[in-house]
Amino acid sequence: MRVLFSLVVPVLMAATAAAAGAGPQTPELDAVLDKAAEYVSAYKRDFVGVVADETYRQEVRGGRTGTDLRGFPIETPGQKRDLKSDVLLVRAPDGDRWMQFRDVFEVDGKPVRDRTDRLTKLFLQPSRSVEKQIQDIATESARYNIGDVNRTINLPVFALTVLEDQNRPWFFFAGSRKRDSPAGPLWEVEYREERGSTLIRTNGNESMPMRGHFSIEAATGRVLSSELLAENAALKAQIGVTYAMEPALGMLVPREMREKYSLKDGSIIQGKATYAKFRRYQVKVDEKVK
Repeated sequence: MRVLFSLVVPVLMAATAAAAGAGPQTPELDAVLDKAAEYVSAYKRDFVGVVADETYRQEVRGGRTGTDLRGFPIETPGQKRDLKSDVLLVRAPDGDRWMQFRDVFEVDGKPVRDRTDRLTKLFLQPSRSVEKQIQDIATESARYNIGDVNRTINLPVFALTVLEDQNRPWFFFAGSRKRDSPAGPLWEVEYREERGSTLIRTNGNESMPMRGHFSIEAATGRVLSSELLAENAALKAQIGVTYAMEPALGMLVPREMREKYSLKDGSIIQGKATYAKFRRYQVKVDEKVK
């Protein structure tokens, strides 16, 4: 079984209608969410032009393919893969949204040979169709994933999408002040997607509603950690991300991402990615004028 995650853009008119049935939220929580939305909007602007080294271990275990002559189940052998990549935020070709791109340059200790050609084709010789190029970027980012889930949501800042102004009306939020941090009160905020046309879909166009939580500084809106869960009858997906201050950039950055996918056949895909060497990149163009 191959399960494909794809991202869709919500329609704001429908989002408003969905929010009407979600129930009221407290003014204090609304203020925290407003701060978080401002933070995420500024964060994406600041994070563009930043690239990080990603060290990513993926493992697959379990799953049964049949029985042996004695009637005992035969389990598929485990599989592991180590990826090293550059991870960066890029503007989608239509210009109105951002998406993350994983540029894998090493697989199990071996360099990726066609890396330059792939990047040239993807960004300098793009498809005529905007949606096709967006899908190509997502597919390329997931090219070296292992397991029977063809996933494109295993990117560290994906969950922040929930807090964006255009997506907030689709979600119900509940939260409370839990403790104080150096920057003031820290809120634990639960969220639940409440609509039929969800952000995450399978390749059969089946909706997979999201739920999870954020740890948010009330005064600044900064997100210190995120958790995302999505499931249907065949699959349960979990992705957790923690953030920490990067002195070189003066901003919070993803430090670790953990993921787990539990499939109906009993197999489990797990991953752990860590991030380091955050730096700003520049594109240089040599131009000769005759």
